[in-house]
Amino acid sequence: MTLNQITYRSEAKLSDLNYLEGILASSGFFHSYEIVVAKELLEYRLEDGDEDEDGYHYIFADDNDKMVGFIAFSFEACTLHTYYLYWFAVHDDYRGKGIGKILLQKFEDYVVAHGGKKIVMGTSGRDIYKPTRDFYEKQGYHESGIIPDYYAIGDANITYVKDVGM
Repeated sequence: MTLNQITYRSEAKLSDLNYLEGILASSGFFHSYEIVVAKELLEYRLEDGDEDEDGYHYIFADDNDKMVGFIAFSFEACTLHTYYLYWFAVHDDYRGKGIGKILLQKFEDYVVAHGGKKIVMGTSGRDIYKPTRDFYEKQGYHESGIIPDYYAIGDANITYVKDVGM
């Protein structure tokens, strides 16, 4: 697999549902109930259509016709220019190959192209998420706040922010 073989798209396909669970499970980061929610959101996107202004947007990474990573985000209602990153994962077999960086850059490019100026995301404070937090910081995101015991007792929400398009 080379990065040249990986293609990117924003249209959701029915076959993505088959790959999404495997991608999230491969990381070892997500609880089963989180995977259920992620699948429900993708099902909603498939039913609702790909591009609506208020819903979730996706960017998918494919190796041939197999989805190997994705990012899900939306414009934040009641803001003028803020987007929220909800889901971001690359299958463990493909991690460390630059796909995550490209997905994140494509997301940032989308935000800027649509008049966005700020990206916000939250991630877990659990130790297993340290590589995730390090990744965001290397991509120019900065920690903006911590909510203790957010996901569960002892599992904080750590909020990251990046200004783009300014």
